[in-house]
Amino acid sequence: MTISSEELQAKIKKLFEEGTIDHFIGYEAGSDSLHTTPCFLKNGEQVSRLVWNPLCPYNLSKYLLDFREGEGRTGILVKGCDARSVVELLKQNQITRDEVFIVGIPCTGQVDPDKLLEVTGASPAEITGIKDEGDAFSVTVKGKTQKIDKQKLLRDKCMVCRYPTPPLYDTLLGEAVDSLPWVTDDYALVKEQESLSSEEKAAHWNNEFSQCIRCYACRNICPVCICKECIFDKKMPRWVTKSTALPENMVYHLIRAFHVAGRCVDCGECERACPMNIPLRSLNKKVEKDVLDLFDYTSGVDVDQPAPLTTYQTSDLEEFL
Repeated sequence: MTISSEELQAKIKKLFEEGTIDHFIGYEAGSDSLHTTPCFLKNGEQVSRLVWNPLCPYNLSKYLLDFREGEGRTGILVKGCDARSVVELLKQNQITRDEVFIVGIPCTGQVDPDKLLEVTGASPAEITGIKDEGDAFSVTVKGKTQKIDKQKLLRDKCMVCRYPTPPLYDTLLGEAVDSLPWVTDDYALVKEQESLSSEEKAAHWNNEFSQCIRCYACRNICPVCICKECIFDKKMPRWVTKSTALPENMVYHLIRAFHVAGRCVDCGECERACPMNIPLRSLNKKVEKDVLDLFDYTSGVDVDQPAPLTTYQTSDLEEFL
């Protein structure tokens, strides 16, 4: 059963009243009916702003980095992918567990607005309501409600989600969801790309990276890009110039992919934020698959499991030596 916005508001108001949290990060209505936006609350009197619906794709864990020690306890609403990012931030000692109160909410998929507009043939102004009905989304267009199969509207990241219920939380809203019926092979796209020749792979990524305008939206939105000063902002040494030439774009994207290896949870925020629609998830999924194959490690699942690239074992491969 899907949790309503009113139930969420009541729970968060109670947490404020009990003194459990001093701040809260959630979602509120956006500028139109197809979008929400991050919401930051300082007291329980503001909870009426909070919403929860199938249009809340944003990974809010990034904002935990903005709260400083001693400012009180911060509550945060997390889906499965968001909670996994929180796990990785804890492992990297970027946040303190005692100063974060995690409100988990089972998520059975988020709507892709572009797919919604294509399927319905409607304009954003004509769509006035979207509701999760379990195996379908109930969509109101021009005052008339219709049910649309979820798989036609889901974001691509939701099609391969194996953690609809947050693996880490202090309180869970609603009932846990163990699995989603449409999830099959997480790495189908990766395996397809792996089957290409070296020349075909190069042609594919040269085409994608040549479109990059290096706005750094993917880096800025990424919850596990945590460096206080990014190497691509440094002047000495200078890794890349401001030119968007293909070689420099390639250096940027490949280095960033390696930097988030073992920490990326496939929340899809990099791809969502990219104004050029570069398929960054497929690049990160390839690295994710390699980390799983080499180290039997899945990011963000177990807060006590050592991160593979920051720990050492005598049994580690030494083929490079």
